[in-house]
Amino acid sequence: MGKEKIEDLVLIRDNAILQNLFIMLQKNGADLEFNRSILNKAYAMAGRYIEDRVLEDSKANRAALASRGVKIYREEYQDDFIIYYHYTSRGYTDKFGVTRDVLRSEISWRLAGYISELGQALKEAREHAKRP
Repeated sequence: MGKEKIEDLVLIRDNAILQNLFIMLQKNGADLEFNRSILNKAYAMAGRYIEDRVLEDSKANRAALASRGVKIYREEYQDDFIIYYHYTSRGYTDKFGVTRDVLRSEISWRLAGYISELGQALKEAREHAKRP
């Protein structure tokens, strides 16, 4: 490892997770437009809520990267299993690789957190509505 710090690499990894999660949410939202389920509106609203949270976290992540002087330039697919992100940190240029399996796993964990947060918000709204 060069002059980059572990915190920088965590931010780069989080950037990759949030970026890919947002793309997945957008594709799922587009699929919902064609689905005529009776709960379609509820699914779409939940998806938009999660998209908004992902965007908030992405914005915070990009601000943290900028404050640390870390720039991510592009993705480069080296092979079918690893996605590399080229970055510059404190004048040091390198690439950060993450396997697709790790990325999928991290996205699942992050999405579960957002869904849990949505569930808690709905629960609180329901309890608030019951109060006189």
